Amino acid sequence: MGSAKMNSQAENVKLASVSTTLLKDRLNGLYKTMQRRPETMITPGLFEYLWDLKELALLEGKPSVEVPEPWLAELEDTCCTVSNGPRLN
Repeated sequence: MGSAKMNSQAENVKLASVSTTLLKDRLNGLYKTMQRRPETMITPGLFEYLWDLKELALLEGKPSVEVPEPWLAELEDTCCTVSNGPRLN
């Protein structure tokens, strides 16, 4: 029963298209911040997943990637507490 509920929630998540270059810039900035301030909070595994997604997109030459909106919102919230750079969406 629990997995059926999770599958339903996963199907309702909307995807947002993000420029690969902007995602790269934002992740690089967050990486630098995490090195200086290890207490920077982001869901465990999310940074790594987005980093790998960005790397794959760069290797494949994709100009943009699709990211679940909640992940994008969390990345934005984390980054906006660090800098006032351009928003991802």
